[in-house]
Amino acid sequence: MAEDIILTGPPRSGTTLTCHLLNLLDNTIALHEPMNLAMFPDRKTALGNIASFFGEMRHSLLSEGKALSKVAGDKIPDNPFATQEGGRRSSIVVKKTVTFDKPLSSNFRLIIKHNAHFSLLLPDLVKTYRCFCIIRHPLSVIRSWNTIQAPVAEGKITVFKTLAPEKYREIEAIPGLLERQIRLLDYLFSCYVDLPGLTIIKYEDLIATKGSALRSMVPEASHLNEPLQNRNRSPLYDPREVEVVRHAILDYPGAWQSFYSRDSIALL
Repeated sequence: MAEDIILTGPPRSGTTLTCHLLNLLDNTIALHEPMNLAMFPDRKTALGNIASFFGEMRHSLLSEGKALSKVAGDKIPDNPFATQEGGRRSSIVVKKTVTFDKPLSSNFRLIIKHNAHFSLLLPDLVKTYRCFCIIRHPLSVIRSWNTIQAPVAEGKITVFKTLAPEKYREIEAIPGLLERQIRLLDYLFSCYVDLPGLTIIKYEDLIATKGSALRSMVPEASHLNEPLQNRNRSPLYDPREVEVVRHAILDYPGAWQSFYSRDSIALL
């Protein structure tokens, strides 16, 4: 039986890295943010579009070996943003039709990754698909947001306008950037708490196991042994700003406390 899998998590939690690793496996394709924002005008339409899109990509891959995905060159990278120091890092990926040069059986695994889009739809998605979520230490997530050129750097996620409009207006009304980011991340983490049918994989475990933590999604991932580096203490993060973010996170009772203890936040 063909297997369609949902992959999600907060932006900058390691979901693109996960796609990169999954594409190393036989009979497995992982697509990085291939759908358009216009395909998520409301919850009901979005769910129908997701189902149709899985079918279209599966057909295209089996008939032509091609699918839509954001890529750098012709490959899904382990990081969609440039790594230069100084200034905001820019995206290095573009969406296009890409060829996957690997044999696929008729029941190959197809994983599609979107961050906030799928996170907001999880209560419905878990009824139909196997769903997986990559989470990362909240301090590192917000610090990473502040190094890139993206809406989250301003405490915004565009798809909230259509899938969670009340929450979008609530967060938009918050004047302080850091508080907006904390409330945004808190809401995303709240989507993952105690949700039956959702499998959580921590970024930290993904790195520590050299990718083999993905075996809960794809059993063959147990053989992964990639040289991965933990970026939670990246030199791109200004130590003074890290302390400001750390104290703000510790002062806010966010949903991430279901996954990360106060001690782990204080000690990172």
